[in-house]
Amino acid sequence: MVGIRDEQRAATRQQILRAGLELVRQSGFGKTTTGEIAKLVGKAHGTIFVHFATRDALVIEIVKAIGSSLTDHLARMSSDSFGLDQFLDAHLAVLREAEELHSALLQEMSRLPASARAYVMAMQSGVSARLGRALQIDIDKGLARPFDKVALANIWIALTNHYLLNRDLFAPGESVIVRHGAALKSQLLAIVEKETAHV
Repeated sequence: MVGIRDEQRAATRQQILRAGLELVRQSGFGKTTTGEIAKLVGKAHGTIFVHFATRDALVIEIVKAIGSSLTDHLARMSSDSFGLDQFLDAHLAVLREAEELHSALLQEMSRLPASARAYVMAMQSGVSARLGRALQIDIDKGLARPFDKVALANIWIALTNHYLLNRDLFAPGESVIVRHGAALKSQLLAIVEKETAHV
């Protein structure tokens, strides 16, 4: 049975994670300090380390929270009956909801702890697998031509990552997904589009 102290401890841990996510969204991982997180949640600085042994441990949990948000949203917004068109819409919607976090994650990935980087790779592998299933649905329905699923997923991830990494150039002051998402989707769909016979 969970006691009041356990509930309070879990609630404080969640507050710290939410504050960390908000500060990373605003300033990125490198500029987010444990002191700023403690201040935002109104706790003593040492409280952070009661819940997370090190800053790296907290960073890893923040990355996992970003990843969980993506996989949870994709699970709600897509299904095994979705073809490529619907899957790409769902993925773009997920990226739009947390665009600043995904951008910060990509921009600072080389400086994150190794286990956090591995988690990001696993997250992208999950997107790749779901995209492959969506492509197969379209192939089975005769809506797409056969194409290497891994290659197509790599193209999609590279496209979206490139735009998220350079959002200040592609869409200064606004959402890069809103401005360019439809074009990125069209580019990917054109790769697997079946040629129609001209009469």
